[in-house]
Amino acid sequence: MTVKRGDGTGSRAESAYVALARLWIPTSIFLFFLLCIFSRDELLARFLGNASMVVRQTIEYGSQIGLWLSAAFLVQRLITVFIWDGLISGISGRPIPRLPKDFTGIIVFSMAGVGVLSTVFDQSVTGIWATSGVFGIVVGIALRNVILDVFIGLSMHVEQPFRIGDWVMVHQNRRETHIIGQVIEINWRTTRLKTTAKNMVVVPNSKMGEVILTNYMQPKPHFRLELDFVLDYSVDPDRAIRILEAGVRALVDDHRIISSPEPEVRLAEALAEGQRYEVRYFILPVNVTPKESIHLVNKSVVEHLARAGFTPSMHKERIFVDQASSLPLLGGKDMENYDRVIEQSDLYRVLDEPGRRKLLAKVGLKKVWPGEALYRQGTQGDRMFLLLEGLLSSIYTLSGYEGSAKVEQIESGRHFGEECVLGENSRSSTITAVTECVLLEIERQVIRDLASENGKLLSFLNTEMNLGHERILKSKWGMKKKGESKKSEEKKENVGRSIQTFLTDLFPSSSNKETT
Repeated sequence: MTVKRGDGTGSRAESAYVALARLWIPTSIFLFFLLCIFSRDELLARFLGNASMVVRQTIEYGSQIGLWLSAAFLVQRLITVFIWDGLISGISGRPIPRLPKDFTGIIVFSMAGVGVLSTVFDQSVTGIWATSGVFGIVVGIALRNVILDVFIGLSMHVEQPFRIGDWVMVHQNRRETHIIGQVIEINWRTTRLKTTAKNMVVVPNSKMGEVILTNYMQPKPHFRLELDFVLDYSVDPDRAIRILEAGVRALVDDHRIISSPEPEVRLAEALAEGQRYEVRYFILPVNVTPKESIHLVNKSVVEHLARAGFTPSMHKERIFVDQASSLPLLGGKDMENYDRVIEQSDLYRVLDEPGRRKLLAKVGLKKVWPGEALYRQGTQGDRMFLLLEGLLSSIYTLSGYEGSAKVEQIESGRHFGEECVLGENSRSSTITAVTECVLLEIERQVIRDLASENGKLLSFLNTEMNLGHERILKSKWGMKKKGESKKSEEKKENVGRSIQTFLTDLFPSSSNKETT
């Protein structure tokens, strides 16, 4: 026995109601004129018995013309509702432009006009077509550009190189004059684009058929953008890639900048002023414009570079008097220093100068690779950490509930893990590396010695630990709410399935009876 679920019953009922609301006016008009045609003699005899012949002929011709036009109105509305907005829109998954609907309406009303001339006024259809042919030639010569726009618009609708809502780039003679915008309408003569500057650009359809056009949303709804950053040769490439990746991945939310395909950084070219790195990422243009995404990524990357103590490279000139001297081309691994990001961290600022020297004398560096867990929720630990470069993700898992919740992203300059150095506590969440990361390890005893000498540090760490617990609680309640909502939906589905099974068993179908 197969039980069909009725998940789309409400939407289907709403669609049927909208269709009936659009059809009742043309249907009522058509039925009115149809009733007038069938009851014409009786109506004239009862209400217009003493009327003149002119009035009688006017009513007779008017009712016939009204029947033809109302029938055309009804047919055109039926085609629009059930074929264009129903069948074709459902198959394509996009709203249908006005152009094919208007073209269908013109054909239907033209046929109705020919019907009026041939049946009501007893005119020869052959003569009508001959006259219209000559008239069409004259009009075609006079309006050849308009006709070209119309037919190219129809061909664009059939081929569908772009659809309403797509982001496209119309190529011009020079790159700086290219037009980037979202398609908002395709009508008889023009295609209208809304640019990133919120302006509307009207392009004739004949021009759209001639130019090269890039559709950013086909064959997939996302597309790639690339930004260039030039860094000095003294910056090690591995370190540069680590910082740039952290900057772009910090914005990944699967709403504007997506995680699959993943953002990536490539060393693209060696220039006179430095090494050019290419930051690549994919966006969903329905949620963010290209220019807005460029602003967000540039801002995030520059902030990560500044925290690491770097700036984009610039043109420079060095003069060496001693010919034996040489200019180092690449900085080695031993040249890496993280003074800038350490000095800008909140943990460093809360310490006095002796405390800072003591802290830096007893710390170590740790490197974590993408996807590797630094530590897991519930494990014991005796260290806290300061993220120097890279990007980390804090994840919380609640027992009894499926999946996990993302608590926060940890960017460079942030410290974490203080819950295990202030007391004998377990880790409150799992910390996983999103990109390659470099961290400062600080042992429990070092923090306790500094906190015993500096009450401000102890108060600061307690405040940070409480804020971390609040973030964990928010994630926990979010998981519980999501789990309860899922259980409620499953319960409703089970109840509905039970009712359907009961009704099926109570009123078995005829096929089931025959099988029995």
